[in-house]
Amino acid sequence: MDCIFCKIVAGEFGTEFVAENQHAVAFRDINPLAKVHILVVPRNHSSNIAELEDVEELSELFSLIRSVAADFTDGQFRLQFNSGEKEGQTVFHTHAHVLSGRAV
Repeated sequence: MDCIFCKIVAGEFGTEFVAENQHAVAFRDINPLAKVHILVVPRNHSSNIAELEDVEELSELFSLIRSVAADFTDGQFRLQFNSGEKEGQTVFHTHAHVLSGRAV
């Protein structure tokens, strides 16, 4: 599989994780759209959030999202999942955008 997020999870690019747990990792977006723009990515590949069905993986994904939001925002943030090309998804590996602060 030629998935860039799978490669990041595997450590192939040396991407710095700002947080992680057993089922997910978090790292800064390389093209931030806000002052805080962190991606939270499940370790196991699924194409989008609609395909992620494992309850434990979902729970750990959202646990890490809450942790990232608590550590990197003032409690006010946007959480965004894009599912499908028409809706702006460009990397077809489930991922959440945690965004805070409108201007870059």
